[in-house]
Amino acid sequence: MERLALIAKLKPEAQERAEQLASAGAAGELDDPAIHRQSIFLAPDEVVFVVEGSDVELHLREWFDDPVRSTAISSWLPLLDGPLHVAREAAVWTAGAE
Repeated sequence: MERLALIAKLKPEAQERAEQLASAGAAGELDDPAIHRQSIFLAPDEVVFVVEGSDVELHLREWFDDPVRSTAISSWLPLLDGPLHVAREAAVWTAGAE
């Protein structure tokens, strides 16, 4: 299982609309069996999309390059103050693991 985070700054005053989109699932369902879970984290001035699955980076690249599938995130674009940045998982800790 691979996890990838996409991070972007939100424009001033975008928090309320971001909360609406997140609660509605408006980040878009990635219609791809390799993607197992999607999460959205909101801070007052940032949004983080976390995607989990197999070969996530490859599938996200394909998703963004597909004009039909990439429209799922288009409702977020007016809220973003700059580009999305990719953060790759660097470490994981599991309770009770040795």
